[in-house]
Amino acid sequence: MKTRTYFANTLLCCCLLFTIARQLPAQPFIHPGLLHTEADFARMRDKVNASAQPWKGSWDILVTNGRSQLSWAARPVDTVRRGGDRQNYGQLMNDIAAAYQTALRWKITGDVAYANKSIEIMNAWSSTLQFVTGNADRFLAAGIYGYQFANAAEIMRTYSGWAAADFDRFRNMLLTKFYPLSDDFLVNHNGACITNYWANWDLCNMAFILSLGVLCDRRDLYNRAIDYYKNGAGNGSITHAVWYLHSSTLGQWQESGRDQGHCTLGIGLMGAFCEMAWNQGDDMYGYDNNRFMKGAEYVAKYNIGDSVPYVTYNWGTGQNCAASSQTVISSNSRGNIRPVWEMVYNHYANRMGLSVPAMSAYATIHRPEGGGGNYGTASGGFDQLGFGSLTFTRDPLPAGSPANGTYMIFARHSGKAMDVINNATANGSNVRQWTANDCPCQRWTLTNTGSGQYSIVGVGSGKNLDVNGVSTADGANIQIWQSTNAANQRFTFTSTGGGFYRITPVHSGKAVDVNAAGMNDGANIQQWTYNSAKNQQWQFIPVSSTSSARTAMPLTKEINDDKEGLSVYPNPPVNNVTVTLPAALTKSPAVITLSDINGRVLYRGQSANRKHVIDMGSFVPGVYFITVSNGTEKITRKIIK
Repeated sequence: MKTRTYFANTLLCCCLLFTIARQLPAQPFIHPGLLHTEADFARMRDKVNASAQPWKGSWDILVTNGRSQLSWAARPVDTVRRGGDRQNYGQLMNDIAAAYQTALRWKITGDVAYANKSIEIMNAWSSTLQFVTGNADRFLAAGIYGYQFANAAEIMRTYSGWAAADFDRFRNMLLTKFYPLSDDFLVNHNGACITNYWANWDLCNMAFILSLGVLCDRRDLYNRAIDYYKNGAGNGSITHAVWYLHSSTLGQWQESGRDQGHCTLGIGLMGAFCEMAWNQGDDMYGYDNNRFMKGAEYVAKYNIGDSVPYVTYNWGTGQNCAASSQTVISSNSRGNIRPVWEMVYNHYANRMGLSVPAMSAYATIHRPEGGGGNYGTASGGFDQLGFGSLTFTRDPLPAGSPANGTYMIFARHSGKAMDVINNATANGSNVRQWTANDCPCQRWTLTNTGSGQYSIVGVGSGKNLDVNGVSTADGANIQIWQSTNAANQRFTFTSTGGGFYRITPVHSGKAVDVNAAGMNDGANIQQWTYNSAKNQQWQFIPVSSTSSARTAMPLTKEINDDKEGLSVYPNPPVNNVTVTLPAALTKSPAVITLSDINGRVLYRGQSANRKHVIDMGSFVPGVYFITVSNGTEKITRKIIK
């Protein structure tokens, strides 16, 4: 009887667990959400436009790199070989660098020519590659080039000009040509003793599997990589990579007795892993009491010329785990230069506010960082995507609350921006989250009004962020409203760590919250009782006053469709936008231009009749201006995509 009862209870529990699993779908991934998020790109754009250093110095290196040019021609092959005879992996690593670098140029400038170049490279490879092979080094190729290619694709997935079929073919290439090698290596380690392969062999394949999980929306792959980082048997897991703690600040890196070039490679790979996980809401940087920080500080300290303690490292090699040991730290390649340090330094020092003096000193030596092609032609110069002074540098955490200024405000859980619906200016206009763009409806001016309380005023509307009806209830809507100086228009900011803040309406004590932790564009913003969830945590990215006001570019005159006879529809556009010209402008051929908020002309055409169609399908979301001129008269119209 007891056996039957136990069996029945067990079966019931299993059924309940299965039901719960079906009812609780996996949390969607943030996109883009590997090495860079939309908040990161907003910071990069603003710093480059302001010629701020070291961002601008790294940008200048990027734009002069041959792989970031529109003239770059992809060289795909059907079989990539790394190790052994007939190696040709150099073609792949150079093309990946080009795909990534042109993707960066697109995201920072908005020039779609670079977007098209990036996807041209990735399409060429996904339509050609059949095999990744070679000797044992094939596992390095799968891991390093796999995670780098995934990062280029994750940036470009937001580009409407990348056909869905091409994007799917690219992801399938990574799943079928690269992933089987990475999977096999982490399971079998090429048939060798588990300690035979150095940390970086595990780490590159861990980084690839994690990045593949995000790119392909495969939570199972992502979770597998996270679990290996914490619990894996190989040398890439955190307790094996930083295998010995000398003090509260220094941990010996697994490859320290081998050489310093591979130590810094390992720091770059583990840093990339942690950064990608961080952008999905998982703190591997801080796991096991900041164990990775201690390993990175150890490697940096030795490579800037300081002495570090060392204990003999013993391990098993080959297939039979033959005993081997390293009794002293290796000085080979000491002080080598690899563009990996801005990433880890800026996380620990400027995102978390921790003291990392050795990383600070070593990052200074590398600054400004370049990328693939700036560090020689051998594989080591392409082991990291680079340009960290541009992509990872962040201002130090402010003491207490953010300073007065203009910001974009990003939800931590989704990576999307706080946005006034349709750039509206009327009292009561709704506030929501939306993919970041250049609309002034996503710029907010913070002003300390005293006693640690702030007003938050929309740049596009000039009106205050406001809790509807001075309500104190959960679910009360967040909107904009003319200033009343009331407590429902004043907020306090409380740090939640990592550069994120809780935003608290003074009148209610609740938290500004994205409804139901929604991930999609349009998810509503409300107030709710604080529960420490990531949809109640916000990141403030400073934007310059000039970039916030760039939409106020000179206009010939503000037009009225009925009065002027100019019609631009639909507005906002999805793909095509149709411009219907007033009769007065068609007496002679009219020139039609489409410009971005920086005044760059992205399209120019001529029309002799009253209707003209412009394809905006490949344009990123943002503010644009259509200007119609016949040489004597000119009308300009603002549109928001």
